[in-house]
Amino acid sequence: MPEPPSSPAFELALTVQALYASRGQSLNDPATAEAFETAVDMFLLITRSAHATDVLDDEAWEHMRTMLAEMREAPNLV
Repeated sequence: MPEPPSSPAFELALTVQALYASRGQSLNDPATAEAFETAVDMFLLITRSAHATDVLDDEAWEHMRTMLAEMREAPNLV
C-alpha cells in the first residue's frame, strides 16, 4: 500500500527525487533506482562501521538505520 502523500517517508522520497532531478536523473529510471540502492547500501556500511568503532552510539546507529531504511523506499514512493 502506498504511503499517504503527507507521510515523512513520502516527503523524504520527494526530497531525494528532487536531488536526482537537479542532476537530470529520476528514481523512476530503473538504472538510477538501482544505483540509488547501491548508494544506500554504502551508507549502511559506513554507519555500521561507525557504530562498530564507537563513533556512533547505539541510539544514533538505530536512528541512522531507520532513516536509511525509509530512504531505501524512495524509488517506490515517487
